[in-house]
Parts: sequence; C-alpha cells; structure tokens
Amino acid sequence: MGEIQTLVGQREVRLDLPEGATVTALLASLSNSYGDDFASHVFSAPGKLKENLLIFVDGENIKGRGGLAAPLGNSEVEVLMVHMFAGG
Repeated sequence: MGEIQTLVGQREVRLDLPEGATVTALLASLSNSYGDDFASHVFSAPGKLKENLLIFVDGENIKGRGGLAAPLGNSEVEVLMVHMFAGG
C-alpha cells in the first residue's frame, strides 16, 4: 500500500466538489479531511507539490494542464496521485 493510501486508509476516495473546481481545491479538501500528515506527503511548501509526486487527471499529467490550477471538469473525473521512487 502506498504512503497516501495508508494515510487515508483506503485505495479510492470519492468526493463531491463544486463545478469548476481545480486540483488545488481537491488537495485542500483532502488536506482538510486527512490532516497535516496528508498535506506533508503532498506539499513541500504551501502551494508547492513535492517533486516526487505526480498527479494525473483522467490520465493526463497536471503539469501539461496548468499544474495545481488544472480544472477537474464538471462531471466525474479520475485523479491518480503517484509517488515516484528512485533507486538503482
């Protein structure tokens, strides 16, 4: 089980967010629900994602969609958060 999964206690979380919500709104909602431990695994500083965290919205990396300002759309979307691992 991944770090974020361990923090939230499940593999999948369903949320209802307002129309026009962004990745920032999603992460704020999750941080409010799961607390500082969640936020510290996602953010390196306020408004700055950890470098080893990739977030995809409907299969597309948010880096190509405006980063944290990336819109989630107005219907059901899938958001995937993945920590990259380095090794050798």
